[in-house]
This record gives sequence, structure tokens and C-alpha cells, in this order.
Amino acid sequence: MTVEPGDRSTDTQYLRDLAACIEGADLTALPTDLSTDTPFLRALASVVSGNALKINAGALLAAAPVYYERSRMWKNKGSDSAANRRTLVSPDQLGVNIDGQGYFLPAAVEFDLNAAASWDTQTPTDYAVAANRAGKDFYIYACVPVSGYTPVLILSAATTYPAGYTADNSRKIGGFHCECADVGTISGHPLTGYLAGDIIPRSCWDLSHRSSGLQAGMVWAGKTDFDSLAGPKIWVALYLASGTGSSTASTNGATISDTRDWMSFVDDFAAIGCRMLEDDEFQAIAAGSNEETNIAGSADPVTTGGHLDTASRRMISNIGCEDCCGVLWQWLRTQSYRFDGAANHTHQVVVSGDPETVTSGNPSGDVAPAFAYYDLPGAKGSLYKQGTYGDIKLLAGGSWTDAAYSGSRSRYAHDGYRWAASSAIGGRACAEPA
Repeated sequence: MTVEPGDRSTDTQYLRDLAACIEGADLTALPTDLSTDTPFLRALASVVSGNALKINAGALLAAAPVYYERSRMWKNKGSDSAANRRTLVSPDQLGVNIDGQGYFLPAAVEFDLNAAASWDTQTPTDYAVAANRAGKDFYIYACVPVSGYTPVLILSAATTYPAGYTADNSRKIGGFHCECADVGTISGHPLTGYLAGDIIPRSCWDLSHRSSGLQAGMVWAGKTDFDSLAGPKIWVALYLASGTGSSTASTNGATISDTRDWMSFVDDFAAIGCRMLEDDEFQAIAAGSNEETNIAGSADPVTTGGHLDTASRRMISNIGCEDCCGVLWQWLRTQSYRFDGAANHTHQVVVSGDPETVTSGNPSGDVAPAFAYYDLPGAKGSLYKQGTYGDIKLLAGGSWTDAAYSGSRSRYAHDGYRWAASSAIGGRACAEPA
């Protein structure tokens, strides 16, 4: 064994102290003279040359209840090559409590999604095949090792625990979503060249970086430690909303929820811990989408995700949101107003002289629309509004026939009264960070 300057291989007390940091050594079982204990000296050598000391110190800290901490965000390896786009990279240090015991990862590990060894199982579906991953969520588990204090990290499609483990010897610590369709070449776009089954970088989440509501099918819009994009500090649905109530989801290939009024979407999103986007938030999360075009075929797509516009460009934003512009109008939380219902009126005056001056007249009455209660659908109250419509919630993005009117900054106020329900209006959920 090579030792540091000042040979302490025969310093029994020094070696005993170090033993406490190595694999939970039982000091009472150690011989008096450790200098001749070959297994112990080999373990000590690992402290000098490797990570054993770091692992055990980290494992001790991670033994705190429900502990999870890491040095940086989970991410894919990069966007510069096909292999990197599909490779998940862990933090370079990670501590986690699993069933009351602390474990520590001393260095980053990589998971090529095309490698079977990255996954818990290949049955009934082999997710090492990219096509099988397209538009799906996957989960990262930390599992108890056979020995030692370095956790086994494994990927799985299971939402509870990975194959070969149980709820007691594993813990879900994160996840990610895979691209639903080839992005193709889009000049200047962060996701240009991404293929179906690649990792959407900003979909990566963990216990320290996650949504306060729905997590599946969501992407982070705020700052990260791995790219230069910076938007609002919210998690946003990748897809237009499908389902209703507690079954509301952001899912690839699902039937789009439409023909629902603003109030129904409020209830739907609240049921999953989410809300609607504001005007400024939509502009930011939709940036990078197709602008001033609508969906190819100029018809209702019915289902979510993977669409092309009339110029054969993928309808995807910089952060990965699908179908922001030129597919369906999307309800926003932002308030607007519509003026109509003004009273007809005339105003008569008598003039004389040169130049003419008004000598008498009949002033008109108040022409502003009158206020009145409107009985809202659902038998849950009435809205006191001005005129026929008055109260308006903005619509964003444009629908399947709006072509040049569509875009990340496109807004519509005319038909945005909160009780409106149209097949051309859908919604997109977002949530605050937990």
C-alpha cells in the first residue's frame, strides 16, 4: 500500500479512526495491531485512492428522514449528437434516503436510453427501442445496492417501483419525457434534430425540482443550469389538455378537450393542481413555435402532439410545447373586455350665425351598455356584467384555419366570454414549482 508522507500504517489509533469511515467497521472486532490486517489496509487504500470516505460521509448525511439532495439538475448529455440527445446524465453528487438508510452517489453516471442495461426490464415493452419511448414519461429510481452505500440508479416506465425491486428497497427520485415525433431541421431551434424517443431536456425533474401539480407531460419554462433559455418560473403542459376533472392530462396522442367553457377548464386544471397561463406566460412558452401558419390540412387534428404546419415544419416551441399556434385557440387566465350593446341615440342641435354656433340642443341619454346579471351555466351563480358580453378572457395562439393570424403573440377577445364553448377552443395547463 502506498501511504502519504509520514508513514502511519503502524499508527493503530489513526487506523482505528479511519476504520469508522469505512463500511461501518466494528472497532471492537479489530485486532490491536492493524498494520498486519491486509483486508483493512486494502480498504484504507481505497480511501486514499477512491471515494469510499466520500460515500460513507454522504451516506451518513443522507440517513436523515426523506433526505434527497444533489449537486445540480438531471439533464440529457447535450443536443450536439444523436447519442447525447438520448443519454440521461445524473448529478455528479447525490444523497438519498431509501427506507431509512442513507446512500450517496460520488460521481455522475450516464444512461443511454438505447442500452438495455439502463432499464429495469425489457418486457412487456423494450424501451431501449426509441419508437417505444416516443411521447412517454419515464422515471428514475434509486435502489438499495447488494452491498455498500452507493445507490443503484435505474430507469423504468413503472410509476410505483422498478422491476426486480419493491417499494421498500427503491425510491422514485425523478423522471423525464421523450420526444413524441422527429423534430426535423429548424434553424436556430434548441430542439432541431431531435428524434422521437429522445429526452426533452426541460422535461427532466427530480425531488428538488418539480411541479406542485401535474408532473407527467410537463416541461420547465424557467432558468436551468444547463441551457441559456429563461422564461417564467412555471411548469407547462407539453400538450393541449385532454380529459376532464381529475383525469385531465398532458398526454401525447390523446383526444383534445374542447367545447368546454373557461369555467370548466378552471375546474379541470384545479383538480390536478394547475391553472391556466397568463398572457405574458403564453408568449414566452410558445416562443420558437411556428409563426403565422396553421396546422397542415387546416382541420381539427382531434388528438395531441407531433403535428406539422402548412410549411411542413414541426409545431413545437423552444422548450418543447406542442401545438401552441395554429391548432386550437387556448384559454388564458388574463382578463379583457368587449364593448357592445350600446343604446341607439340621436342628438339634435340648432345653429345660427357665421361662423355657425350652437344655440340650442337636445342632449342624448347615456349610450353606454347597461349593467345586468347574467345567469352562468352550471347553476353556480350569475355574473354582473356590462352589455351583451362585457367580461372577456383572452384566447391565445390561433386555430386550425387562422393561418397568418396565428402565432405566439396572437390573441382574440371577441368570443372569449367565459361561458363560450367551441370546438376551436382548448386549454393548456401550467403549475408553480413545488
